[in-house]
This record gives sequence, structure tokens and C-alpha cells, in this order.
Amino acid sequence: MMSPDELREHCHGLRANADASTAADLTHRIIADVKEYRTASMSPRAQLPPHPFDELLPLMGWLIYEASLAPLWPIPAGFELLDEATRSEGESNLEVIRRLAHAARLLPWPEFAPRALGAIRSLALAESKRDTEAGYDAAWVAHREASEKWMSFRASLAASDSANRLALDEVFLQLALAETGTACRTAERVIGRWAEGVADGDWAMPDETRWTQRLFRQLTEAVDIGERALATATQIDERFGFVTRVDEHRMALTTAYRNPAIMTARAALLQLALSGEMEAISRRPPGNHQSWLDFQHDLFGRFTGAYRVVEQPVHRDGEAVPFPLEHRRSVVQLRLHAALVAPGQLLPSSLTFAPCLAFDRLDDEAVEALSAWLADNKSDANVIGTATMPGFIRSVDACRAMFGVFDDGYRRWRTTWFRLDRYHLEPGRRERIAAVLP
Repeated sequence: MMSPDELREHCHGLRANADASTAADLTHRIIADVKEYRTASMSPRAQLPPHPFDELLPLMGWLIYEASLAPLWPIPAGFELLDEATRSEGESNLEVIRRLAHAARLLPWPEFAPRALGAIRSLALAESKRDTEAGYDAAWVAHREASEKWMSFRASLAASDSANRLALDEVFLQLALAETGTACRTAERVIGRWAEGVADGDWAMPDETRWTQRLFRQLTEAVDIGERALATATQIDERFGFVTRVDEHRMALTTAYRNPAIMTARAALLQLALSGEMEAISRRPPGNHQSWLDFQHDLFGRFTGAYRVVEQPVHRDGEAVPFPLEHRRSVVQLRLHAALVAPGQLLPSSLTFAPCLAFDRLDDEAVEALSAWLADNKSDANVIGTATMPGFIRSVDACRAMFGVFDDGYRRWRTTWFRLDRYHLEPGRRERIAAVLP
């Protein structure tokens, strides 16, 4: 078996220089060690892990987590639909992650190796990158498995075991971020690639109703778990604070709020944009809402709550951390999406990196300024500028009407700002957009 020092060395090595081939080589040793752990603990198994497993298990959980991330990052979106070499490499990396997820399932006393759940999280994300309906299904199965195991581990730990409960809570932030991300990614891919999917025979127009309901349900769950993640991050911050680097003891960084907040806000806007079509197909609004109008205004409030967290300043060693370009782009995309589906609403910003943020009211003038910033920075407008699913486009029109704007402003904006379509450079894309924007 690998010693504690060996496990630490591999963990730090992967975190400093995540390499898929290194992770693949380590997978054999990880699986062999996990089998030894099981053999040594078979009969009788104590309630708490005895020495040396009390030291080995948390470190093995961390190694499984890090080793599963290394092959995840190189997998390209839609790898099953690409050339044979890319597909083969993607499948090879996916297989490594599957083996690591299986190792995580085999661990004895798994609640003391909570980071190993990261391998099941990585499996969900890798499956979703197949960008097929089967891949999305497999991703959600993995997300459900990770969630159920997390709840089981939490229930099995004593209330006094604050260290391991903290470790589980920090892992929960990663699980929630991944699940919210998968819901957004699935919706964005299906809605943005709908025209191509119809043309290629992947689905037919009658599938719209099924997909609308499926995406809406997943996004509903995503907003809920995203808000739970933000509440959990707040509790961690208040009781223990965040850290500036991941080690064997802690993994919630000072930026722990921002990515979950971005994904929660994105999920809320996607759900909002689909709500008009849900009403059109005669579905009832979620929860105790008596009308879709009531639901939409409440959901916009939830979006606003998550968005405020996105703008929350981050400090490291007493100094403010600069807002990175990736997060600046997300902020502008979120504000633009909100302005197009809920025109006229107020969304003040405390950020000053661009003049387009000075528009507190999300009106037509704000839309133009936000669009121009994205174009100037060679960014796209995400799904709101990429949609080809007719039901989604109708739904945006219906949402705008719910917020008191009865016009074809969204369709006109799509035509004017075609360059903000993520796939605008693809041959035939302009014609496909024109076909769904009569």
C-alpha cells in the first residue's frame, strides 16, 4: 500500500500539474490499494477506521479526487461526435474516470474519504461531455448517486465530528457546482443546437415538449441545490473561513462563492426563459405559486440574490482579488440575458470594469451596451444569443410580455447581434437562425 507520504506527494503533484497519463498510471495503484483496504477491513469491521486507515482514507479520497480531475479537463465537448482520434482519446479518459469512480464506491468507511465522491462528480461531467441524450442521462444518474452517497455519509457522522462534517460540506460545494453546471450545460447545448439536431435526425420537432419539461425540471433542481451550496459556503465562511490553497485538511478557497453563484444565476435565468413555454403547454407553476406570473417574479428575485453573490468582493491575504476576465464575461452575459427575458427590471451593479455596468435598469440602452462589450471582447452571449429551439424563442417572447414588454425585441436583437451567436462562423448558421426567427 502507498504510505501517507506517498499519497500526499501524488496529490500535490496532480494538483500542481494535472496530467491525464499520470492519472491513468496511478489508477492501477489506487485500485490495488483500495482492494487491500477492503481485504484488511472485512471481518469484523469496526465502526470507526482503525490505524492506519484513519490516516490513509482521507488521503486516498483526496488522491481519487485529484486523479479523476486530470483526465476530465482534456475531454472536449461533444467528443463522441468528433473525429475518430478525438473520440478514442475522450473514451480512454472517460474509462479512467469510470475506474476511479468504481474505486470510490469500494472504499471501506467511505464517509472518512469524502473527497472520493469527486470521482463520481467527474464521471457525471465527463458523461455530459458526450453531448448525446444517453450521455446526459448517464450524467444525471451519476449526480444522483453522488448526492445520495453524500447524504448517507452526512447521516452516519456524529454531530461532534466537526472535522469530517466540514470536509463533507466542502465536498458538497463541488458536487452542487457540478450538478448546477450540468443542468445549464445540457440546456444550453440542446437549445443552442436544436436546429442542427433536427437536421441530423437526432430529434424531431414534437420532441420540443418533452425536452422543455425535462430541461425545466433539471434547472429547477439546479437552482435549489445552487442556493443550498451558497448557504453552505456562508456557514463554512462564518465558522472556519476559507483558505488560499487546497491541502489535505481544507479545500474551500476564498473564491468558493463565485462559481456556484454564477451557475445558480445562470440556471435561474434559463428556467425563467423556459417558463413561458411551460405555461403554454398547460403545466402548473412549481411549488405553491398560484400563477406563472407570481413564479416568474419570485424566480427573478432568486436570480438577483445569486447575482449579488457573484459581485461580492473576494480577498486573499487581506487584498482584493482582481475580477478575472472569465468572470467579467459571465457578469455581462448574465445581465444581458436578464435584460432580454425580464426587460425593465432593476439590477444595480457595484462593479466598474466596464461602462455597460452603469445601467441599473435593464432596458434597451443597457442591452446595446452589454452586447457591444461582448462583441468588443470577442465573446458570445451564451444561450440567449445562440438559441435555435423554436419553443425557447417563443418562451422568451412570452416572458418579456409577463414583464410588460409586448414586442419582437428579442428577435430583432438576435438579427442585429448575430455575431454573438456562439456558432456564428459555422456555414449555414445564419440561414438556420433566420428560419427560426420569422
